[in-house]
Amino acid sequence: MLTGEHFPGDQAEVVISDDVTEWMIDNITDSQRDEVLDDVVALFTQPWGKHPLSNRNAADHLAGFNTATTLRGDYRIVFRSTVTSAGTGLIQVVAIGRRTDSRVYDAVNALLCCGHLDPSLEQQIWDLLKIFEDTAERFGLELWDYQPQPASAGLVKAAVVTGALTREVAERLSADEITAALEEAWDPDTGELDPERALKAALRRVASSSDPEQILKVRSEPRCGAYMVRAKAPCIRRRGHPGAHRATA
Repeated sequence: MLTGEHFPGDQAEVVISDDVTEWMIDNITDSQRDEVLDDVVALFTQPWGKHPLSNRNAADHLAGFNTATTLRGDYRIVFRSTVTSAGTGLIQVVAIGRRTDSRVYDAVNALLCCGHLDPSLEQQIWDLLKIFEDTAERFGLELWDYQPQPASAGLVKAAVVTGALTREVAERLSADEITAALEEAWDPDTGELDPERALKAALRRVASSSDPEQILKVRSEPRCGAYMVRAKAPCIRRRGHPGAHRATA
């Protein structure tokens, strides 16, 4: 993308090459990783980065890539920013390396020559965050910004028939959450059914929250639905969400 162009809604699917993951594991500290991720976040609203690259000579095949500085200007991120045929923004982070002697560009050319930029060697940004046990919130994801796969009709019915959950609530919960609710629905001392206890157990299954009403409200809001070409699935986050699209909970 050229200077001044923007993604639809400043949103994009973000994928990174396996080489970037390995580089981050081998070369930078936790605090430095935070700096790199913050610089990736900036690409949602400035997808052209510092400047586009071109084919400097016969050995270079960098046209279509962009670069951004990171780690206080000592390193470069090389990436592609595009809008897919489905109308969805896409950021492909392909390499990170030192600016000295343009080493990172040599690294990208090497990846191109040996075919290491194949889509099969990319992973979603959410997978990277999971590897590092990092926070997804820097990419704009609130704990309840997405909607999990709903439970089966039979499990929903079981929760409703027993009185552990209302139908309205049960239909917004996942199978794991309903199972947790049913396991905790009866007071261990009195043996009496306790719907409030059941609901709290369901919500504890995936996150700590003191505002279950807000959680359930958010889950009922319309989904984004932008089709992600690398994930081969629609975005499950709320419509109008900031930052990165997401395909799975």
